[in-house]
Amino acid sequence: MKFDLVVVGAFLLIAGLTAYSMIPNFHTVPLRSAQMVVNPKPIPVSSASLTETPENVSLFPGRENELRVNLTVSTQSGALSSIQFKFFPEGAFQSCMLDAQPRGCLINQTVSNSSILIPLNASTTYYFGFDNRGSSSSKQVLMSATLLASSVTTTVARDGGMNFAGLGMSLIGLLVTLYGVFAKTVIPWE
Repeated sequence: MKFDLVVVGAFLLIAGLTAYSMIPNFHTVPLRSAQMVVNPKPIPVSSASLTETPENVSLFPGRENELRVNLTVSTQSGALSSIQFKFFPEGAFQSCMLDAQPRGCLINQTVSNSSILIPLNASTTYYFGFDNRGSSSSKQVLMSATLLASSVTTTVARDGGMNFAGLGMSLIGLLVTLYGVFAKTVIPWE
């Protein structure tokens, strides 16, 4: 037995296993979920009028939620047109739809063929409002809405380059230790 090789090999073995187990490798995994809130449906809006459609929206807990609303506005003849789109939570009908200076709206913009992303932070009933008071022609709005949720999960693994280097060093330490244990010591005066 060669004692010095056994000691060096044991040191390499222990150091390599320690490096493997102590050095974490972090992986971030993005998670996305989607849930249809409003299937594509046509909504008729008469001339010089207001129309609203309520929808219950249940958010994904612990995630960032946003609603993607796709809108296509056309006249009765099928020509592309525009309308004032208003999106608001329950209880804000008066302040968003009827007041001269809307202040309760989460979204208040003119749309024609649009896709809008709306960040949400509460599960409640939301209203999709359409203001056609400034037009003398009836319109049809094709609307769909999808709730998108995203989050990032972090996992810890032992699969990084330093982890594999630690395993390699442990293997070398094991081989050196075994060689030191089974090697014959040559005594020079024999």
